[in-house]
Amino acid sequence: MKRKSKKIRVPTLASMMILYKRHGFKRSKSCAKAYMRGFNDARKIYVKEHVFEKKLTNVNKYSY
Repeated sequence: MKRKSKKIRVPTLASMMILYKRHGFKRSKSCAKAYMRGFNDARKIYVKEHVFEKKLTNVNKYSY
């Protein structure tokens, strides 16, 4: 059987913290928090724009 892919679809704080720690960052938790702030803000803007234009069909799983 084929191994399940470890690639995640939407990053979480824990997964980003592990990634930063693996890359050798000193303060991985604060780096991950900053990344997640930007990611979530961008996602909200993206969903708002595409809801009004009706281009994105699967909006509900990303909206708040």
